Amino acid sequence: MDEYIAKEHKPDEPKMPEYAYDFKKVFDVVLAFNSETRYEKLLDIILTKMMEITRSDGGTLYIVEDEKLHYRIVKNISLGIFQSDGEISMPPIVLDDENIKNVRAYAALKNEIVMIDDVYASKEFNFNGTKKFDEDMGYTTKSMMFLPLCASRSENQEVLGVIQLINAMDAKTGEVVPYGDTFAPPVATALANLAAGTLVNLMHMHDIKMLFYSFVGVMTQAIDERSRYASTHTQTVAKLCKDFAQYLQANFPKDHPYYFDENRIERLTVAALLHDIGKIVTPVNIMDKATRLGESMFTLRNRFEIKRHQLEIDFLKGVLTQKSYNNEIKRLNDALVLVEAVNPAGFLPEEIFERVEKLEDFTYRNSLGQVVPLLDEYDMEALLIRRGTLTRRERLLMEDHAVVTGRLLDKMAFWKYYKQYKDVPELARNHHEFLNGTGYPRRLTAEDIHLDTCIMTITDIFEALLAEDRPYKRSVPVDKALSILWEMAEEGKLHKELVRLFSESRVWEIGYEEI
Repeated sequence: MDEYIAKEHKPDEPKMPEYAYDFKKVFDVVLAFNSETRYEKLLDIILTKMMEITRSDGGTLYIVEDEKLHYRIVKNISLGIFQSDGEISMPPIVLDDENIKNVRAYAALKNEIVMIDDVYASKEFNFNGTKKFDEDMGYTTKSMMFLPLCASRSENQEVLGVIQLINAMDAKTGEVVPYGDTFAPPVATALANLAAGTLVNLMHMHDIKMLFYSFVGVMTQAIDERSRYASTHTQTVAKLCKDFAQYLQANFPKDHPYYFDENRIERLTVAALLHDIGKIVTPVNIMDKATRLGESMFTLRNRFEIKRHQLEIDFLKGVLTQKSYNNEIKRLNDALVLVEAVNPAGFLPEEIFERVEKLEDFTYRNSLGQVVPLLDEYDMEALLIRRGTLTRRERLLMEDHAVVTGRLLDKMAFWKYYKQYKDVPELARNHHEFLNGTGYPRRLTAEDIHLDTCIMTITDIFEALLAEDRPYKRSVPVDKALSILWEMAEEGKLHKELVRLFSESRVWEIGYEEI
């Protein structure tokens, strides 16, 4: 194309500057702007590409917040400077009429592109800060350009930020030249508008994601606060998932199945935050059931007291002899002692199980005078639970939270528009599945369970084992918890390699912070 234009160029016409034909670079910039969906990364790309296409030695990107220009990225090739938000100590620039002599504030307030051919010859703006920088760094700033990031140049359009470019370099000599000699102002305007438009779209996407995250936060807190216990369970599991995924990211190459990029880490974290959302419909008396009988223990104690009074009445009426009365009272007291001992027990040995079975022989007279079992069907079922505190029906209701989690998350349209999250419902609903098919609710096997779900299952079990706020079980030390995880892996329930890596990572030692 250069040869064609040179041939058509007439001797009596001024030659068009070289920048007019560099369409490939412009096209590359457009592609770069539109290929990034991460906010901080896009800011870096915008500044880097604008520096490249203008052959700038330095650049700064400012973002408008609270009517101030905040430094977000600072770069200088000659000085080897690259600083991003959090590393920059310079204060923001106030956007008001009193600061109009600051060229950056001027560009933002007036929504105008400003080109300065020679900073030290300029009289219109105050460059004291730039000159102080030069003095401190042994640098010489000469040409500068300031591009407002705004979708259009019309009045009342919101300026999102400003790009500051320093020292345009001549492509052949490397000398510092004015920006008008290296870069077409219309192209500068178009690219700045394009960058602003891309940034606006990404900020809208970011706002939608933040709205979604606020919903996740509300639901997470609602789930945890429904229970007097396990008040930080969801947050802790999510934190363990995130930290372990970052550990895997740091220790495996990008093409490895265990490697987690930022999107995958975020997806797993969101799934972990939502994994127990189905508990929103689980009865609180089941979630918080610390003992086998739960609230029924109060009623059962009353029945024992009624039985005691009935024995006394029978004795006073002569129905029972003194010896029979004494034997019955002792038998009743022994039964109550057994019930009180078994009620909070986590595990029922065979010997105790057989003793509890005999409690079904106890009877009393109800308010209608009918002789009925002292311990009703529910009492016996609860006391005969081999392990834990939930009856079969209660356990099914508790396990149903995984099904409800899937149903609720399937209703959310968010996954349809943010494809990186589309697997969240599947990851979350399967967190109680085991690789050998003995989990619940769907009895899935290894080939149907996502690797990320395996991580969530491991962290969920680990957190529950270590938790000190569960009244129905004792907390176990870390070594014991890891041993239990390994035993489950040996049984084929958990992913062996992930359990090994989780043990090595020791991510539970990382300080707690809310996701």
